[in-house]
Amino acid sequence: MKYNIKYIPSADRDLAAVYNYLEEYPQKRIRIFSKIDLALTRLAYMPKMFPIYEAAPQFRRIVIEDYLIFYKLIESDELIEIHRILYAKMDIQKQLFPSAP
Repeated sequence: MKYNIKYIPSADRDLAAVYNYLEEYPQKRIRIFSKIDLALTRLAYMPKMFPIYEAAPQFRRIVIEDYLIFYKLIESDELIEIHRILYAKMDIQKQLFPSAP
């Protein structure tokens, strides 16, 4: 069974930011985006293949070089929601939960 993948708006913004940031590094951009594409293609068929993110168990996490992709699995809808695509050295908790104290 193949799950649908949906980017929420914050993930769309993150993806555009990564693309723009890597503009000066075209080979790296191609490599990163190829790996993202491959990971998401596999994810559609095996949505539990990546581990639960211990610090925020509602998310699973994919590691692609220096970037982390956070997603939620909604099994009842056969849906994977991509929530964030973040540079690994950011304050991840602050990025995932910007209004938290």
